[in-house]
Amino acid sequence: MKNILSSIVKRITVLYGCGFLMLFSACNGDINFGEQYKKTIYLVHANNFLYTKQHFYGAENDKLVFAVYCASSEPIKQDVSVTLKIDRNALDSLNRQRSKESETYINKQMLPDAAYEMSAIVQVTIPAGEQYALLEVPFHSEGLDADISYALPVSIVSNNRDYELVETARSLVYEIKMSSKYSGTFTGTSAESPTEVRPVQVTLKALSANQVRLPIHDLNGSEKYLDTNFMLLTIAEDGRVTIAPWANAQIIDLGDNFYDEVRQAYELNYRYTASSNNVFIITGKIANINAPKLIQ
Repeated sequence: MKNILSSIVKRITVLYGCGFLMLFSACNGDINFGEQYKKTIYLVHANNFLYTKQHFYGAENDKLVFAVYCASSEPIKQDVSVTLKIDRNALDSLNRQRSKESETYINKQMLPDAAYEMSAIVQVTIPAGEQYALLEVPFHSEGLDADISYALPVSIVSNNRDYELVETARSLVYEIKMSSKYSGTFTGTSAESPTEVRPVQVTLKALSANQVRLPIHDLNGSEKYLDTNFMLLTIAEDGRVTIAPWANAQIIDLGDNFYDEVRQAYELNYRYTASSNNVFIITGKIANINAPKLIQ
């Protein structure tokens, strides 16, 4: 019996000692258990495959920026060189996938060669102690068709440390949405006469640094009516606005058109001939929904 008790006491002593050592180790910040998670490489914003970014006509030194990230529980101790490529297959895959998911999806088209400066294959370096590197691609908007959705597809090929590549975030299709200070979503009124005033909300689409396109009066703003329902505004530096028909629209500029840059608002005067041959004298007053509220 005495031997049994002695054995039990010894076991309790050993267990207590092990427990104490484990508690001490857990509380001691000097203990280094090493890295707990493996390092992985991926493109930021690539989780949805498609990344859309607004760019402005006339912007100087404009760039498309891709961020390459190294995820790890510890800082990397050596530079990591990551190889990327322009990947048209990624763009084709996106268009096939999204077209199946939605009938209204608009296929993205490859950004023309003249619109960007990037070799077919490039390398970026994530410096030791850092977690990301940027691939900056010079971008030129001149000559782009405002009615085409352009994109630049880029994929990670490899890295010199053989870190794992995250397959679901290895490729990114960067879509460019062109804009200007004169474009956006606007609300206000469109009046046929002092007593015939209609509320409107319209999208002014940027076509260049100083030109926008918008629907006439309260006509349908769907792009399938581009031939007849739209007009073109050209804005001068002093705020004067010239109105011209888009395609085969029947409108005449009546003058005294103005853009208020502080209020981000337009006042437009024009004559519109409908498909019924009825003629309307229109006064439109619209303002950007994102314009700052002015203190009265």
